[in-house]
Amino acid sequence: MASLLAASARRGVAVAFAAPNAAPAARFLLPTAGQQRLIHQSTPRHNQAVNPGWPVMYQISYDKPGWTPEMELEYDVMPRDEFGVPAHIPPELSTTIRHTYYVPPQYYPFLKKLGDDTPELKPYMDKLINGELTFEDYEEMFYAFAKPLKIHRPRVAMPYRTAEEIKKTDEVFWEGAWLSFRQRVIGDYYSRHYFRDFIGGMALGLYFAWLFVQAHRQYRIDMKLFYLEAPEHKINWVKPRGDL
Repeated sequence: MASLLAASARRGVAVAFAAPNAAPAARFLLPTAGQQRLIHQSTPRHNQAVNPGWPVMYQISYDKPGWTPEMELEYDVMPRDEFGVPAHIPPELSTTIRHTYYVPPQYYPFLKKLGDDTPELKPYMDKLINGELTFEDYEEMFYAFAKPLKIHRPRVAMPYRTAEEIKKTDEVFWEGAWLSFRQRVIGDYYSRHYFRDFIGGMALGLYFAWLFVQAHRQYRIDMKLFYLEAPEHKINWVKPRGDL
């Protein structure tokens, strides 16, 4: 900060003593020529739907050029297939790429022990450690060693009805129709009730508004008659002097 002030002072002194023979008014204006004033402009936003040069309150920048989460029109995202291969690579070439699974090296001892404890898994574990396990191998391993879920039958509802339940079919249907009828009746009652309250409230409000307007109108008429027909009762009435 001190260096900036010193540089500004030296620049002002140099400009002031540059023309000692100049007019007094000119010498008075010379120090102002050394001052520099900058108009701080906002950073232009090189995005869509934004006019460059317009002032913005804040600016959000990302490491990916052209990435704007606030805009849905994104043309910089590269389309890819289910394996992450860019779509501009033809399928004849992309299908020849062997997509294998990668596991960090710190998991190798666990995978090796898993393969040693289970001989059936050892070929797949060796492929995974060597980086040769493909998605097809993973599917083969998964479906070969997958076990069915243990289902607790007492907790599962029976998918059929007993003879006693079948006999009560008409009764259940009647109960459903009765509940539906009750819902329709209560809905109609609520509709009429709230509509009646709404109409009554609006009518009552309009009635009191009409009373207020009539009272105000009669008050204006009374005041006009009082000041016109009974001037002797006026407050602060100017008494005539007789010379007018």
